[in-house]
Amino acid sequence: MECEEVRACLADYLDGTPAAPESDVAAHLRTCRTCALELEALRETWQLLGSVPVERPDSETMCARFEAAVAEYRSFGTRMLLPARRRAAIVAPWFRHPIAQFGVAAAALVAGVVIGRQSLPPPAPDPQIVALRQEVRDMRQMMTLSLMQQQSASERLKGVTWTGQIEQPGSEIVAALLDTLMHDSNVNVRLASIDALRRFAERDAVRRGAIEALPRQASPLVQIALIDFLVEVAGRESTTTFRGLAQDPMLDQTVRDRAAWALQQVS
Repeated sequence: MECEEVRACLADYLDGTPAAPESDVAAHLRTCRTCALELEALRETWQLLGSVPVERPDSETMCARFEAAVAEYRSFGTRMLLPARRRAAIVAPWFRHPIAQFGVAAAALVAGVVIGRQSLPPPAPDPQIVALRQEVRDMRQMMTLSLMQQQSASERLKGVTWTGQIEQPGSEIVAALLDTLMHDSNVNVRLASIDALRRFAERDAVRRGAIEALPRQASPLVQIALIDFLVEVAGRESTTTFRGLAQDPMLDQTVRDRAAWALQQVS
């Protein structure tokens, strides 16, 4: 399985109901460090969010709406009754049937629930719950930034992967990812930072940072990954950089060929 396929079913894998065969996912996780770290980050995120209390619906108000809907239904039925003899001949035998009675009750129940949901204003969020969720986000962001500064490459890789699990990350996360792309000594960490920056590709600072980082890279793997990234998100902004790489005789031929291809794509 490819990384994208595995990432798409990580949540189901944790839940025990993977869309893909569980053995295939497990086999990939044993050989792919990045996906394994992402799974671990997702598991820890679920554990943190599991402590957040669930808001309960206003059951008393919903019951009152339901009873009002039933009363209105009965009132409408009374106003629409047929004359006594015709009602006895037509309506009564049909309504005495259990299926008919069940149908009327089900219709009243559905009407009550729909009216109740449409009439109730959305409950105001509990300030304590909002504060707790913000604390969880802040804690995860702080842990992520701390990991990205560790001496161990595996810890830094874990930190980069964790950025994908942060809801509404701050500018500090984006700046840390760009710094990692520019200066991290480990190829795998720099490659992971490119993937992590994709969610921020609409930001000018990210595109400019990636363009600036490309000529500084020494690894052909990172160079090619950055070229593909810039073709996707920067377009003509990266034309000059691509042209310089394609004409640089000191670069790996594969990188030069990829830069020439990229130049055609954005021209």
